[in-house]
Amino acid sequence: MTPLKQASLLFVLVPTLTFAASVPKTILPDNIITCQPNANCFGKNLYGRNYRVINTPRFTVMVAISREGVYTRADVSIANNTVLPQSLTPEDFRIEVLTPKPKVLLYILPSDLKDLPATPIPAPQPQTSPTPPIASSFLSQQSSISSTSDPAQTPQVADADSDAKKMALQQAADKAASDHPLQATSLPPNEVTRGRVYFESDKHARLVNIVLPIAGLVFEFPYSMR
Repeated sequence: MTPLKQASLLFVLVPTLTFAASVPKTILPDNIITCQPNANCFGKNLYGRNYRVINTPRFTVMVAISREGVYTRADVSIANNTVLPQSLTPEDFRIEVLTPKPKVLLYILPSDLKDLPATPIPAPQPQTSPTPPIASSFLSQQSSISSTSDPAQTPQVADADSDAKKMALQQAADKAASDHPLQATSLPPNEVTRGRVYFESDKHARLVNIVLPIAGLVFEFPYSMR
């Protein structure tokens, strides 16, 4: 190849290589975190549903999937383990059908949902004082005994009863939050958000992959629908 031809080839290739180098790599392989049994993923039963959980230094992500009416429903819980607020946008979520025919099931806005099965409404609690649970009765008896034997123990029993009530209230609040659509938010540090996410449905889908892009990371949860 003559020097003139070499110079011409360099003139063509240099701009091409420069452009390729300038294209940003939006998702690196290290940013994709897949739920793998006996690795970084484990199961957890919560609110009567079987979740799969991925725990990382930045996020703890939990997902449970089911069919609901004409939709595919994902119950999602996301904990921000960082010291900074993290952006969360459910519209970025999707479900990839892998078998038998590959396709993508897109996110459905809560305002576009129709004909969802009715959510059971808890029965109202009676206004009269109910019979105290066994645990509360036991604590009350222990409190009475302690007051006659060792007054210093009474505050400890009261604190234990108060902590149990706070925990029950927190669990009830978490359950109520999980029954509503997951909203786009800036998730504060050390906070958890929960909710339902609805997608299109494919009644023939067998193996699917739930894909959740969150703040530069991509969490993937393979599921069998059969």
